[in-house]
Amino acid sequence: MAKLSDYEVKTTIRMNMNNPDHVLVNNVIQNLDPSIFKSKNQFILEACKFYIDNYGKDTFIAKKKEKERAEFIRSEDIEEIKTEMIEAAISEARKEVIKLLGGVISGMNVPQSTVRAVAEVPEEELSDDVMDDEDVAGLAMGWMSKGD
Repeated sequence: MAKLSDYEVKTTIRMNMNNPDHVLVNNVIQNLDPSIFKSKNQFILEACKFYIDNYGKDTFIAKKKEKERAEFIRSEDIEEIKTEMIEAAISEARKEVIKLLGGVISGMNVPQSTVRAVAEVPEEELSDDVMDDEDVAGLAMGWMSKGD
């Protein structure tokens, strides 16, 4: 069976007798009327309870900062970011291919290093959703005709 002392919590306060507010509080605590308060402990607990009831518990309890919570990334967030990055890379690659094809079709000078870089992309890195040559050529032609 648990003893009463197993359920007790002790808190100590320190008062500075050079501080007038501390002197006032100490004077009241030391000279409590026993007909009103049974003990100093009861007086301090009731004073704290009154303060909490009138100002609200949330006023005094430390809150975690929003920034601290924002530092954690869930695995779902990582997957979402990964998908967005892949889609952005594919979109940029398509735009570059269209520019290159448009330049080749129109007879523009396309730097050979760019053509080699595009040609060196391994076939297994290309996904199933890459456009057919006819579609790319059609887009390139459309792009060229808008430029005129």
